[in-house]
Amino acid sequence: MPPPTQPGFAYADPGEVCTRFTAAVYSADTRRDTGVGDAYQRALRFAGGPLAGQWQAAGRDGRWTTWAEHRADVDAVVGPIVDALQPTDTRISAQRVARVTVTPLGEDGWRGWTEHSLADCTLRCGGPAKPAWRATGCEIHQAGPR
Repeated sequence: MPPPTQPGFAYADPGEVCTRFTAAVYSADTRRDTGVGDAYQRALRFAGGPLAGQWQAAGRDGRWTTWAEHRADVDAVVGPIVDALQPTDTRISAQRVARVTVTPLGEDGWRGWTEHSLADCTLRCGGPAKPAWRATGCEIHQAGPR
């Protein structure tokens, strides 16, 4: 069964796939989402291979309960990182790193702590005829503020 897709998105740029995958994983709205699993479901549009199953099964710590108490929206600010030491892309594989900054904001004025992370994405391309990049691996690392 083919993975879900984002309508109107071409999947031709591995950097954009990594950025969108990371944004989807880290974004949540407790007023409409039932839990962090909803974010992972959105991220599946940009994932492939074993990563899709890993993220579906993944869980977060107990922050969701606190966020839900404040009816928080968690909006991720994601940007690519240009790394001169990044491996050279091949026709079927690429590596990208995205920086993500996340602060949950509650409807009641509550503000959670700001989290800074790096998402190190491994990507594979489905074929040269119509490139379709998907994140097939992702390691998350803590990062300091910019």
